[in-house]
Amino acid sequence: MGTAVRNPFEYGRELGLAELVDRDDEKKQIDAAIRNRAKLFVIGPRRYGKTSLLSAAGEAAAARGVIVLRFDAEKFESLERLAAALLSGATRALQGPLERTLALVGRVAARLRPEMTIDREGQPMVSFGVSSTEHGDLPLLTDTLDAIEGLATESDQEVVVILDEVQRIVIEHGLTAERQLRSTVQGHSHVGYIFAGSATRLLSEMTSEPNRPFYRLGARLFLGPVPRPAFIPALEERFVDSGFPVEAGACEYILDCAADVPYNVQRLAYEVWEMLRGGESAAVMSSSVDAALERVVRREDVAYTQVWTHLRKNQRLTLKAVIDEGGEAMFRAEVARRAKTTTPSLQKALEQLEQLDLVRQEAAVGKTRWVLVDPFFASWMKVAQEV
Repeated sequence: MGTAVRNPFEYGRELGLAELVDRDDEKKQIDAAIRNRAKLFVIGPRRYGKTSLLSAAGEAAAARGVIVLRFDAEKFESLERLAAALLSGATRALQGPLERTLALVGRVAARLRPEMTIDREGQPMVSFGVSSTEHGDLPLLTDTLDAIEGLATESDQEVVVILDEVQRIVIEHGLTAERQLRSTVQGHSHVGYIFAGSATRLLSEMTSEPNRPFYRLGARLFLGPVPRPAFIPALEERFVDSGFPVEAGACEYILDCAADVPYNVQRLAYEVWEMLRGGESAAVMSSSVDAALERVVRREDVAYTQVWTHLRKNQRLTLKAVIDEGGEAMFRAEVARRAKTTTPSLQKALEQLEQLDLVRQEAAVGKTRWVLVDPFFASWMKVAQEV
């Protein structure tokens, strides 16, 4: 039996355009927003492949000649650094002689008093002659977006700004950030905007409540799990192409164990494949999936233990209740009683766990339930609490 040298299941990196499984509809919506210079909110939990989808859409747009400015707001310690990165990216992408580009940037971004330097690769870097202290963090960002609109207008080039984890700006700067961002981008007609984030409840509220500034600013795309009818054959194909037989229902069981979270599915399938290649199992079957899952959570024991030990008692009780109750009807009195806490305490703990990015609310078919952001945490607890 031949086996592939390289594991076909990858996780922990951005997937390319050809590697995404059944995200065609979502990608078409993003492509349309970019092509029409519209505003679109992409809302999806962590581990659902949002970043890979944005990367693939940006890759396709760049291939059409669009200037793609894609940045993750969480990766910058200040809005000033994010704004400088945006303007630097726009400056680098503009076509034409450098002198003319620098003059254009200096003109459209005059309020920021841009200062240009050239890095080791010969690419322009932009910093601001005004500081956030005198100008303010938010005005630095909004003036930068205005400058990018000016660049797009004068250069007659298609531009899209893709801001991932945009909720970070709102969390740090509140309703003022929503107001100023809306006031700025709603007047832009030469730049498309993709605002993305993983704080699903916060972003849903921001875009659906009539009293919020982002209400009806743009369309919304909610990113859910990959449909099983597409995911299961994709998993089976990769195992079979590697020379490994797959028992009926085994790949569906992988999805069950990973709660359909794409990152966790890939992580678990990766470990199953490695066990097969090492001769620890003859085929993909439920027992090999169980063994692979235990191996994964034992390897992550230190990380999970650190999370668990830093939780307060009521947070631990509530997290355990989410697992035991399946996250449904969490505010019923009998749920709190079984969890050995009170309903108000349980509600407060859920909010805290959500802020810690350990649980999130999932809405589907008119119902809402609480789920773990990392479904493997429940498997770790089972292993850790074995008698």
